[in-house]
Amino acid sequence: MPFPPERDTTDPNDAPHRTTARTGDPDGSCGAREDRSPRWARRARTGSAVTAVAAMAALGGGTVAHAAPAQTSQVAPAPLVLGKKAPTAPEHTVAPGDSLWAVAQRHGVAVDELMRWNDLSGAALLLPGQTLRLAAPESAAPGSGASRAAEDPAPAAPQPRTAPAATEHVVRSGDTLWSIAQAHDVSVQQLLDDNDLTVGSLLRPGQKLSVAGAVRPAAAPEPAGTEPARKAAPEPERAVGDTFLGRTYERDVVESANRHHEQLASRPAPSREEMRRIVHDTAVQMGVDPALALAHAYQESGFDHQAVSPADAVGTMQVIPDAGEWASGLVGRELDLLDPQDNVTAGVAIIRQLGRSAPSTDVAIAAYYQGLHGVKKYGMYDDTKKYVKSVKAHRRSFGA
Repeated sequence: MPFPPERDTTDPNDAPHRTTARTGDPDGSCGAREDRSPRWARRARTGSAVTAVAAMAALGGGTVAHAAPAQTSQVAPAPLVLGKKAPTAPEHTVAPGDSLWAVAQRHGVAVDELMRWNDLSGAALLLPGQTLRLAAPESAAPGSGASRAAEDPAPAAPQPRTAPAATEHVVRSGDTLWSIAQAHDVSVQQLLDDNDLTVGSLLRPGQKLSVAGAVRPAAAPEPAGTEPARKAAPEPERAVGDTFLGRTYERDVVESANRHHEQLASRPAPSREEMRRIVHDTAVQMGVDPALALAHAYQESGFDHQAVSPADAVGTMQVIPDAGEWASGLVGRELDLLDPQDNVTAGVAIIRQLGRSAPSTDVAIAAYYQGLHGVKKYGMYDDTKKYVKSVKAHRRSFGA
């Protein structure tokens, strides 16, 4: 998880994060919020951000799938409806260089709607001359009984959540402590404790890990004749907790992490192998040792672009918003950390800059995890030393 150069440490009290400034009552209990989050984060919250997987179509093209020759990729055929008048919905004819993002922005629609109206996948390329609908077809116009029933199904009754039983996980290629903990609904610390592991431990395919489910003790019965106390409504369960490796993060940071987790989960995502290719190719293009970039990416997320940590570290390279702004300055354009290509570009740009600024390779690797100023001021923490050891081992493996 990279830190901007002026940041000190990975201590939660110093952890870089972007909060919203409150105005109104001094205690912050009410009043308006001024949103100071990066523009890419605001776009993602409003649903207008580019669909993440579209970036894979063009590594150097930023956040979108660009128009390309007909033979290069899948293009959804125009729908053919027999016996019916052609829909009167507005249309856009694709010009060279057009992208889903550019078309959506030009016409004030969301990318996911544009994809749905035209039966496109996130990986589809646009061809010059191709016609795109800019509104829902008449047959699926809002208000018709069939379409409304399809769009607004009755919500399913929530199923009771049961505590997971103790089980065993067999490590597969690409697994990380974080992804295993998320899959089995346990904390990383519990996974480490149950298997006598450290944060720097390497996982090997075929290795078996014990995963103990959390069992809550039954509540003691209340004395007869007493009125049961009224229970407060429980807080909704969050996909991203507030503690990681013994550090507890502030509420605003964790709330931002959960928003980013929800946004990433709602988008098509590249596979781990596709993310590995993006990391390799981006490193080559930016003049960074591909084995080093792959080692960082594997250590940070196991090439899982949907990974989000309680520190609000996002995506394959686990970049926090403040570090994303720093990386945007390094490459000269705004980077969207939710986009696969931009996320990797941010991480590789930071690796490249740290390699130029740090006095040694070990310090550069440590700075990605702890921050360069933090390493120079405090030295490497114990977990930072383990991080450096793991990244160097991964680098040797990827460079073989």
